[in-house]
Amino acid sequence: MIYCINPQCEQPENPAAAQNCQACGTDLLIGDRYRILKSVRSPNPARPTDIFEVEDLGTGENEWGTVKVLKVLKHTHNPDLVRLFKQEARVLIWLAGNCPVPKVEPDGYFHIKLPNNSPKLSCLVMEKISGENLAEFLTKNQYVSQQLALDWLQQMLHILQEIHKYHLVHRDIKPSNLMLAGDGRLRLIDFGAATEAERDTAPIGSAGYCAPEQIAGKAEVRSDFFALGRTFVHLLTGIQPSYFPVNEKTGKINWRNQAVDIDPNLLDSIDELIEPLPENRPENTQVILEKLKIHD
Repeated sequence: MIYCINPQCEQPENPAAAQNCQACGTDLLIGDRYRILKSVRSPNPARPTDIFEVEDLGTGENEWGTVKVLKVLKHTHNPDLVRLFKQEARVLIWLAGNCPVPKVEPDGYFHIKLPNNSPKLSCLVMEKISGENLAEFLTKNQYVSQQLALDWLQQMLHILQEIHKYHLVHRDIKPSNLMLAGDGRLRLIDFGAATEAERDTAPIGSAGYCAPEQIAGKAEVRSDFFALGRTFVHLLTGIQPSYFPVNEKTGKINWRNQAVDIDPNLLDSIDELIEPLPENRPENTQVILEKLKIHD
């Protein structure tokens, strides 16, 4: 089956040989190159984006038949959503080849028109990363060992080091946005919330992982450290950070007694990442990496 990209289409499924949607007439070859194979998640009218797996019928032998991911922005009337979508494309194009994130070709961001004067759609095609995310990993394994956590933490710090040098913040680090690829290495995905550091923005982020200053619309590079620390609280304990009791005076969560057989120095390093005040967190990734060498 080949699927129609039109979010208003009532019957998006089409025979594999179809050129246009049999229900709404939309061209099924998107951008003269891509054909939708299936939805990555169930379409939801309330979500501003749909995500699909697509087959790339590109111009060269290397692209022909490659499966990629297509993200579609449906709500192009919202300037904030449009800005974030463009920013996501720009960031992934910048980072292509230099960082373990989904790679986007220079022409991977484009617009398409739909029939009957429907609003145009913004499209972003990116590399499909095979593997499982760390939320799925936790479902099967409950929690991770100190050795694995240390390896993953160092990998993530190197990824953030690359992102932060462009003065960008991811703003949505959490287990489900960390992919464990087939080569055993981590990939950071979903840059839909990425933006320039220290820019006033609307509150955004995931409950339990989002830094206090980010909730106030003041994200900076150390906001990513907070989310990273909260992610590793979850990985080391198997418990979502929002489930831990909070000290009313300090704003800190009481989590360490749930971490099994973990060096106190590593626990201290994670506690530094999740300090409620950004000025109390490490200044940059290099500072954190130097401290982690004592755990090698």
